[in-house]
This record gives sequence, C-alpha cells and structure tokens, in this order.
Amino acid sequence: MTSIASTDTSLGRRFLGGPLRTAILAVAVVAVVAFAAMGWFGVSWYRAAHGRSLAVGMDRDALLGDAQRAMVTLNTLDYRRVQDGLTLWEQSTTGSLLSQLRANRDAYARAITASAAVTSARVLDAAVASLNDSAGTAEVLVGVDVTSQSEQGDPSCAHRRVQLDMVRAGSAWKVGTLAPVGDAYSEPGPCSPGTSPR
Repeated sequence: MTSIASTDTSLGRRFLGGPLRTAILAVAVVAVVAFAAMGWFGVSWYRAAHGRSLAVGMDRDALLGDAQRAMVTLNTLDYRRVQDGLTLWEQSTTGSLLSQLRANRDAYARAITASAAVTSARVLDAAVASLNDSAGTAEVLVGVDVTSQSEQGDPSCAHRRVQLDMVRAGSAWKVGTLAPVGDAYSEPGPCSPGTSPR
C-alpha cells in the first residue's frame, strides 16, 4: 500500500529533477553572469575615473582654457588704463615673452597711449596641437578677432591665427612665445559674432 507521504516524495523527486531544477539552474547561471558583469563594469569605471587618460584630458582642458584667456588678455587693452593692461600682459606670460614685455614696457606704454586706442578680443576657436605633460610644455593654435577703436577713427576688425607656445607655471599655463600663423587681415567696422579667420 502506498502512503500519501511516499507519493509526495516521489512526485517531489520527479518534479525537482525536471522543469523546476532546470529553472533553478538557469536563474543561478544568470545571477553569476550578472555579478561577474557588475564586477567588470565596476573595475572598468574605477580605471576610467582614476586612469591616466582622464588626467591627460583634464590637463588638456586646463591648458586650452588658460591659452584662450591669455590670448584675450594679450589682445585687449585700453590706452586710458595702459599700465593695468600691461601688468595683465605680464601675468599671462613667462620666459622670453615676459622678458621682452618687461624690457619694452615703457615704449609699449608710450605707443599705446599715443594711439588713443581701445582693443577688445574674442576667441573664435582653439585647439591643442601638442602637449608634453612631463616637460610642462604645449602648443596651442588660436583663432581670434580683435576690434580696435581709436578716439579719432572708425573701428576695425582684425582676424588673426596665432600659435602659442605654452609653459606650465605652477598650476597654470602661461604663454612663453607666440607667432602668427598665416596672414592676418583687417576689415572696417567692429568684429561681428559671425566672422571667422580665413
């Protein structure tokens, strides 16, 4: 005579050996794969967040920002506040360019005052051409529009492309030398937002 308990046990064995066992194994495999994937993504995220490529990217961003600010500073001047402007020029530079500015400061001040001109600059585009992080040097190409306005004349717009040789100075980047790239050209009237260097 078969008891209810023995019938339940045999049915349980048959059921656990069939679809339920397969389902449990499938869920276990999926769980293991999911945990492994989470671990891999976690390690990958940590490496990306703390890796060298992130540091280099941040250095390039800081370099680009400092180069653009320096370019605006070196092309912005008001003859009524010439000494303040020349001090800002010196704060944006280092090396041979800084030496040149200091050596010729009085001559620059006289020429700018005599011109009775006010200039303002706007960077149109900029790109890091090279970066030697270990040496603390870099080259940046910058396109800039400079509006000049003298008291006695009409405004004019100069379009320039310049290569800046940047040098790391503490936590900032400064201009060591600069050189024009291609030919600058000017046109009457103030620079408008839609203009760009050729």
